[in-house]
Amino acid sequence: MTIITENLTKRFGELTAVDSLTLSVAQGELIGLVGSDGAGKTTTLRMLAGVMDPTSGEAQVLGCPSTQLAQVQGEIGYMSQRFGLYPDLTVAENIRFYADLFDVPTVERVAREKRLLDFSGMAPFTNRLAGRLSGGMKQKLGLCCALIHTPKLLLLDEPTNGVDPGFLADPAGSAG
Repeated sequence: MTIITENLTKRFGELTAVDSLTLSVAQGELIGLVGSDGAGKTTTLRMLAGVMDPTSGEAQVLGCPSTQLAQVQGEIGYMSQRFGLYPDLTVAENIRFYADLFDVPTVERVAREKRLLDFSGMAPFTNRLAGRLSGGMKQKLGLCCALIHTPKLLLLDEPTNGVDPGFLADPAGSAG
């Protein structure tokens, strides 16, 4: 299993954001967390990404207990719902920064960057400052950065927020 949780719980004082979540996700499986605002989706993803510790319960991600997720963080791609990139860096510089963070081999960087920029439709914007991108373009850049190290597990929080519906239907742009 890629993800296993048992009674995973997160409390913030009196507020219980995630209450006894038990689930399992197999390798290659695609799931979505659906719920209203405040239902605990983001909190759950943050715990699974190792950004936040649970209050109680157990989680295993890529075979690693949640208390030791630093060991597998290089194998997790996490895109938060809020733009977490550097607005004063260009699109290309942000991608290269994430490649550096995840020790992407130098010989693979150019090909990976090109593939991600082409896939996302961001190739024409490589020299634009990230802070000057539209909301949807920021999401696409965030996805490129989350994928640059070819993670085994991809956690996406609100990945379609602000993204052009045409991109969602055909990210390569080949449909007319």
